[in-house]
Amino acid sequence: MKNEKLLIYGRHAAFAALINLKRRIDEIYLIKDNLDLKQSLESLLEKYDRNTKLKYVDNNFFDKILNKKVKHQGILVKSYKIDLPNYTKLFQNKKFRNGIILDSLTDANNTGAIYRSAKAFDIDFIINSTKNSIIENSALLNSACGAFETTNTFITNNISNAIKKCILEGWWVIGLDHKADNNIQEVISKMNIKDKFIFVFGSEGKGIRRLIKQNCNFIASIPNAPNTQSINVSNAAAIIFYEIFKMKN
Repeated sequence: MKNEKLLIYGRHAAFAALINLKRRIDEIYLIKDNLDLKQSLESLLEKYDRNTKLKYVDNNFFDKILNKKVKHQGILVKSYKIDLPNYTKLFQNKKFRNGIILDSLTDANNTGAIYRSAKAFDIDFIINSTKNSIIENSALLNSACGAFETTNTFITNNISNAIKKCILEGWWVIGLDHKADNNIQEVISKMNIKDKFIFVFGSEGKGIRRLIKQNCNFIASIPNAPNTQSINVSNAAAIIFYEIFKMKN
């Protein structure tokens, strides 16, 4: 993964990538005649000692590389993907108290939005699966608006085994399912600030897979109005993160 390249576009995503010294940068493309963007970028490169090629281009360059509908904001960073650690590394950080597992999420915008909410509400980490999931791509990084660079991300090739290991290490694991009888507020109310817990969010269409549900300590739902559909996974994540944030603060 660490030798795979990707394109990072959008000012927030690009600047955050350049600040993240764990990310290897190949080249930077900047729109011509934007003095404010040029000055901000040069200042950032100097501050973080980034000795990176900087090329000035026009909109035609962006249109050839990116979809014309993409909002690149005049900057494009050619980067390498980050070499993400295995989830077992999280056990080395004794300060971690809350995190999430993403089960087979394939919508980059949803995953990016989850990263933004996780950062906003101080979630310690995200575990993603190497199978049937988007872990890191251009659309996700743009949607995350820089949050991917500063959120601890771990990977696993078997979510069920990861859940079992987390439980053995003293974590409570709660799966989210809109059909569950347990109310998430009731589950959270039983926890205290010293507890360590992980929430599992399933794919946009099928939710959490059956075997993964069986390995969770609890399965809970977010209550909503009668005769309504389940809410979007990124919205569900934001609600849970806020509830945890209130408990911690």
